[in-house]
Amino acid sequence: MSKLSRRQVLLAGLGAGGLLSGLQEQRRRRLLEAEQKNLTDTLLGNPDYVQNSVNRAIEGDLESSAEIEKIHASLNLQSPNTAYDRTVSKILIQCSRLATEQYLTGKFDLRFNGTIAGLPSHSPRLDQYTQVASIKGPDTVTAKRTIDIDGNLLNDPLVARTMRLKSLVQHLAGQALVIKWSYPVFWGFILRGETRNILVLRGTQRANEWLDTLRANQVRSDAVPRFDFKGAIHHGFATIYSELSKPIIAAAKRLDQSKPLYVSGHSLGSPLAMLAALDIAQKLPSLRDRIRLYSYAGPRLGDPEFAEHFSLTLPNTYRVVNLGDLVPSLPPTRARSLTYVHAGEQWVFPPMSSDVGPNHFISAYRNAVEAEQEQLVKRQARL
Repeated sequence: MSKLSRRQVLLAGLGAGGLLSGLQEQRRRRLLEAEQKNLTDTLLGNPDYVQNSVNRAIEGDLESSAEIEKIHASLNLQSPNTAYDRTVSKILIQCSRLATEQYLTGKFDLRFNGTIAGLPSHSPRLDQYTQVASIKGPDTVTAKRTIDIDGNLLNDPLVARTMRLKSLVQHLAGQALVIKWSYPVFWGFILRGETRNILVLRGTQRANEWLDTLRANQVRSDAVPRFDFKGAIHHGFATIYSELSKPIIAAAKRLDQSKPLYVSGHSLGSPLAMLAALDIAQKLPSLRDRIRLYSYAGPRLGDPEFAEHFSLTLPNTYRVVNLGDLVPSLPPTRARSLTYVHAGEQWVFPPMSSDVGPNHFISAYRNAVEAEQEQLVKRQARL
């Protein structure tokens, strides 16, 4: 039998070492699993421990529910001094659809000037109105590109001696380069009518807008340029509206200040419409008492201090909610150490679908409002 080579001896040693290491790891895992099982059996086999755990879980749920109820019960919101107008609501939810069509048309047709008259959802119902402005603002787009680095570059002696450069190249290799840029898009429009004026802001269309809806961070007015408010509001909504304030105020100044101004929006357009209404009320005081706010499928916007101040400033605020829609329950009333509540008189209608998505669609709200299915809820929102 030939003698084993040095390479074979080394490989055999490595194999034996690997086997031993594997056996030790298996033994360690078995001991850990046995210890965990013993601990679990001991705890779950202890009636006092089980009962105490159940009690703590139940008490925790009850405490959370009680805390949320207390938050809602303590709200001091002003009731509207004008009645909810079903005729106007039908026009406003139609306009919310048109705002979406305006955005999508402008996204694919760079020659589109924002005129809503030729859009699919326009109808003779709106012939009495003249469009006096289109609201445009930035939209952030993100692009990703993977950087391919030649692997031979890392073996180059010159690169190897330059450790800083080598580290940089290794860090970039195979990663995605993220580029962000903004371009103007349509966010809504303003209509002038014989008896009323209308401002409508569109809902959520892009993924980054949904992320802004879900992020629950709050900011106060000192962190938001060109806009003032009491309390704290959702950071994402505040950021978006801060870019829309200037064109909205400029357009509102062109309106007849003696006529009612109806402000509206669906989904993301709902909190933006709230901020627009408050902004106009503060910067154009002559319009304050003539503002009527109708929101559809809107998420929560701010904390109790904000909601109470908003309600006092703009009492003629109405929220239309599909009871099967998840969005009006976002962000949660209690999100970490933050508190979110709704403002406005609530009008609800039964779910239009057994699925979450369709219950949020503009079509679901439009069908319900056209059929006059929305009903007043006298108590403040629990959604």
